[in-house]
Amino acid sequence: MAGRMKVNSFRPPFGYRPGKTILHRVPAGIKLLCVVVISIALYTSLYGLALSVLLIIAASAAARIRPWELLKGSKPVIILSLCIIIIKTLNQQLPEGLITALSILTSFTAAALLFAVTTMRELRLSLAVVELKLRGKKADLAFFSLGISLMLGFIPRFFEHWENANISCEARSCKRGLRRLFILVPLVTERMMEAAEETALALEARGLGN
Repeated sequence: MAGRMKVNSFRPPFGYRPGKTILHRVPAGIKLLCVVVISIALYTSLYGLALSVLLIIAASAAARIRPWELLKGSKPVIILSLCIIIIKTLNQQLPEGLITALSILTSFTAAALLFAVTTMRELRLSLAVVELKLRGKKADLAFFSLGISLMLGFIPRFFEHWENANISCEARSCKRGLRRLFILVPLVTERMMEAAEETALALEARGLGN
């Protein structure tokens, strides 16, 4: 029973969370634009960083998602942030290191929130509307928006494959550390290549492969 409950409650990082909140109903293109603006603002100044953090907290509350849940799967990002802090500290730049680390984590949570309230289909359709309007009435297929949505779609898929592979390692009592990393990286890489091949075949079947 415990194992079943664990599987049912499993949510991969950057995974979509169905809901009917106001943030779910906002057009996907607007949400993507907001993430881009936030990602730029938080690196411009300390005020931009503070405002970005507040906006993400408010947005996650509107989406009924606990802010710390957006950090799921961020272990590599946290390790990178700690390394930056250590390096900056050695160079007597601790405040700058803390700001940079917080900016990286904020970017991660902004992206995680976007994927949590937006499906790839919504994102593709929203971008397609903009692209077709810019290209004019003669355009019948939005190749650019399709490519962007496919590229973004591989981000949550990567985290899903990584978490599934990590859970399998846990079930087989595989020790943490470099040994597990050497197992996970080739396995996830192979699965991502298979996913890319499946996507290419699907596009080719729809006449989009050329």
